[in-house]
Amino acid sequence: MTLILRTLVLRSIERAGRNQGSPTVKFDNRKITVTGENLYAGQSLFLRLIKANAFYLPLPSNAYGIVVYPDGTTRNLAGGLHEVPPGLYKLQYVDKHERYDVTTPISEMAMDGEKLTLTVMVRYRVTEPLTALRIDKPIETLIEHLQTDLAQYIRTHNHNDIADSPLANGASKILSFFSQRHADRFPLSRAIAITGIELKEFMGDKDYINIRRNDLIQQQQDQIDKQQLDRKKEIEKLKAEHKVELEKINSRASAEQLALRSEILHETEKRDILLDEMRQQSQRRHELVVKAVDAISQALEHSGYSRNSAEIKSAIGDLLSAVREDKPETAQSSSINSANNPRTTKNDKIEDLTNTLLNLLKPRK
Repeated sequence: MTLILRTLVLRSIERAGRNQGSPTVKFDNRKITVTGENLYAGQSLFLRLIKANAFYLPLPSNAYGIVVYPDGTTRNLAGGLHEVPPGLYKLQYVDKHERYDVTTPISEMAMDGEKLTLTVMVRYRVTEPLTALRIDKPIETLIEHLQTDLAQYIRTHNHNDIADSPLANGASKILSFFSQRHADRFPLSRAIAITGIELKEFMGDKDYINIRRNDLIQQQQDQIDKQQLDRKKEIEKLKAEHKVELEKINSRASAEQLALRSEILHETEKRDILLDEMRQQSQRRHELVVKAVDAISQALEHSGYSRNSAEIKSAIGDLLSAVREDKPETAQSSSINSANNPRTTKNDKIEDLTNTLLNLLKPRK
């Protein structure tokens, strides 16, 4: 009879808990715990006599249920009916969903001497709630460590290597750096796992950016001047050679010699036209390089827009690679390239990448 009563009472406790449903638990920023209602087991002598000491733990899907027993022990319990010794049980909910936070801007000097200011967004998750409860202000502690790591990250990288890029195994370079340092911080690393790190803001020193911009423009101008001088010498050489050939032709009166003279004149005109086209391409390349450098400067100077930093950094890297790889073509190679594919040129690539970067810099509606 006692066994039947005990079974009925336990089912009644479980039914009442299920009918009540799980509460809605909201966690504040940087707070991973919320105090729940007290739980009671064996409140009456009757329940104790039939040994029906139990409580029903209402547990929402976004939280762990941490229960403090009357003897002071703490356990992570699943939702549902729990048969326990009689007494008062304290309940705390611990957030189990992935959370995110943002560091304050950190300014440090990079390895190559540029002063950078970075802000990162971190995604994290509580993995061991009992361990997390034993740490005083675990989230504040985590963010303080991340800000220290961010300063170290700037100091140990050149400014061109700060933006995230995948490693050989496909992992994120920034996430790998922070995860390795976090793993050494026990018991914090056991209580909280870092699931993601992303650059939110990337700002460089304006004076340093202007210096780099002017140097790049000057380098391109010097290269263009050298190309134009070489081509001028080539034109003078061609003219001199043609003049000699024409003088030889003029000394002969045969029809064959006259035909040869006409052919040489035609080739001279073709070369002059081609060299003039090459000079125009050089001027256009210079204008595109200046436009590209201005776009890069805008991207580095104005980071306040709501935009995807990873896309912008990737676009900057592609554009810089295109500018560095841009080399002058000889008259022969230019003629071949134009004949094979007249629309696909290095100038077009620089222009397309510049326009892509400028479009990314437009504020999103």
